[in-house]
Amino acid sequence: MALPTAQNFCRRSVRNLLTLAVQHVNSAPPALAVIDGSLCQLTREGMRAAGHAPLATAVIEFRHGSLRTYVREHPYGLLPGIPNLYCLDGAFRLQWMAEWPEPANPCTAIVGEEGDTLVALAASGAVVRLDAHTGRLRGIEQPMADAV
Repeated sequence: MALPTAQNFCRRSVRNLLTLAVQHVNSAPPALAVIDGSLCQLTREGMRAAGHAPLATAVIEFRHGSLRTYVREHPYGLLPGIPNLYCLDGAFRLQWMAEWPEPANPCTAIVGEEGDTLVALAASGAVVRLDAHTGRLRGIEQPMADAV
């Protein structure tokens, strides 16, 4: 006696619904752009769908992370002690501000994620490593002085 196949148990309309659900899953990160100093999420047509106004000055760089976006603002004009690097969730809510080692030596570039560590560069050339989930400082690698 042959065993019944799966198609005997699924009505055609149920199979079509399952197929349609799978077709609409999109794992690509949303399209983001900096427009007039603000971080904006764009629709497929290129229109603003959502936005994040800068905390103090102007957004000059962003990088997609795992379920988050890292943002770097222009450092000049920030209040003393406020870092120019922070993290937003998918709804543009502030998750953390970086525990930056030296306020006078701001972040100049977001390098990217290495596992659960965010790597960034300071104005001095130092490599700064932060916890990607909390923004806490994990380490600093000073640049080597040029040999004379």
